[in-house]
Formats: sequence, C-alpha cells, structure tokens
Amino acid sequence: MAETTKLWGMAPVILKMSKDPTNFYIGRALWFSITFLYVSVVYVVQITWLRLFRDFQCHGNISKVCLAECYENHFTRPVLGVWYTVGFAFSTIFFVMEFLVCQSVRKLTKIFRKESLGRKPGDTHGNTERVKANEDEIFDLSREKPLLAMYLVYFLIQLSIQVIFLAILIHYHLPLIKTPIWCSTPMCHGPYECVLLGTQEKMMSIIILATYSVVIMMFCIMFFLYTINTYLAMGRKFL
Repeated sequence: MAETTKLWGMAPVILKMSKDPTNFYIGRALWFSITFLYVSVVYVVQITWLRLFRDFQCHGNISKVCLAECYENHFTRPVLGVWYTVGFAFSTIFFVMEFLVCQSVRKLTKIFRKESLGRKPGDTHGNTERVKANEDEIFDLSREKPLLAMYLVYFLIQLSIQVIFLAILIHYHLPLIKTPIWCSTPMCHGPYECVLLGTQEKMMSIIILATYSVVIMMFCIMFFLYTINTYLAMGRKFL
C-alpha cells in the first residue's frame, strides 16, 4: 500500500514538470509529450515480438533441438533489449535534464527574490510587484549560459541516440525479417528453410519505430537551431 501511495504521489510531480509556466526553455510540455508517447510506442510495438520463438518455424523433419539452434543462429543480436534500452535512455535523459534545470532555476529564483526584496525594506508591496514583474528574467536562456549549454547538450545527446537506434533498426533488425532464412549447423545437417510468422506486423513495428526516431531527430535539429538563433542572438544584444 505504501509503495502504491508513493507511486501515485509521483504523478502530480511529473505532470507539474510537464507544464510550461515560465519561458526558461522552449517546448517543455512538447518534449514531455514526446517522451511519454515514445515510451508508449515502444511498449505497443514490442507486443508482436514477445512470442518470437513460437513464430520461428522450419520446414522439414527437424527436431526441437535443431529448431532452437537454428533460432539462435538467426537471432544473434538482441531486439527487444535494444528497444527497451533506448526507451529507458530517452526518458531518463529527459528527466535528468528536467531535474538539473529545475534545481538551477530554483536557486536562481531564491537569489533573485532575496536581492529584490532587500533593496527597499519599507516598500514591501512595491518589491513584491517588482519580483513578479521581473521574475521571468531569471529564465532567460540568453543570460543563463549554463542552462543554455545544458539545453543544447540535451538535444545533441537525444539526436545521437536516435541516429544510432535508427542505424540498428535498418541495418540489423530489419534484415532479420526480410532476408531468407536457411539453417545448417554441424549438429543439424540441412539446409532447412525457415520462416518467421507475422512478418508484416513485425516489419510494421520496425517502420513505426524508425519513423518516430526520424521525427524526434527533426525536432532535435529544429529546436537546436532555433535555440542557437534565438538565445545567442538575444545574448549578443545585451552585450
């Protein structure tokens, strides 16, 4: 019961992080949605691969031992393990970036409020209005270079992950389905012609993941260029 309460208690925190009450970086809610959708897509498309061994069949009089050996010889690289790892890395990097940015913004907010409230002790109402009016300046990436660098590095890391994942999908996972399967081992003389059931569904799952990776790559490039053009240009104006 305690674990369930703790789990549900995390939901408001995550939802609060997805909101964009300030402008300290662009597309905060959008990236939260992309992360949630990405994990959901990985969870859905992996369903067609859960019974991979049952879908692998070979023609002819072949024993179960030989069938298992043919299966191991064909699927020499992990499929679902790679998908889970990429999905975990994608979401983890996002929440790590969120945590670091929120901690930095919280510290800057405290410093800004102390400095603003300490200017005129007698004018409490005026200081409070000044804090609310100028608080958004803290979240200006053109002035906060560490936050800007963190934001740009986030895009580069996510872009690198998706490029590697797309290459794995195209060059390693897709040939597992498209190439003809012939099995001949020292213990099981063949060759045996083997097939993989549900090929269309498995191919569609790879296409969906590859398409989504391309979309994320495009978002990363667009946000990276937009951030450099906007905040670095704004930063030069203040110099």
